[in-house]
Amino acid sequence: MFIMNPYLRHVRALLGVCAAAVLLSACVTTGHESLRASAARLNDASSHFSAQLQYQGDDSRRGLLSRDAEAMAKAAHNLDRALSKGNTRPEVEDEYRRVRDNYEQLHVQLADEGYAAQNRQVLTDFDLVTNAFRNVETAMGMRTASTR
Repeated sequence: MFIMNPYLRHVRALLGVCAAAVLLSACVTTGHESLRASAARLNDASSHFSAQLQYQGDDSRRGLLSRDAEAMAKAAHNLDRALSKGNTRPEVEDEYRRVRDNYEQLHVQLADEGYAAQNRQVLTDFDLVTNAFRNVETAMGMRTASTR
């Protein structure tokens, strides 16, 4: 029969607790890193979308869409920066709400005006924004039934 030294029993218990803490920490970090990576992709996609609209020239409809795309890109950049700086959850949620509001406005504008149907590249670029937005939304735990 093997009898364990009380000191070794405490060390073993301490190592078990440390291992559990490391595993839990890895799970939390992975979720946060996933959100940061998603926010960085959204920042890139929305900046690209905004730049493409500005590059295509001016008409009144495109000008309004371009300004809204620029606001979306700025909001996505601010969200990415808030996550990179380690802002609090409420601060990050405020930045996320700005992104969501700008995204929804762009989505409605593209659908209402039929602009995307006239320009396949705009639709393709906005699909990248949509996919990145949905990844952020999922990582934030904010996915709703009304999401487009």
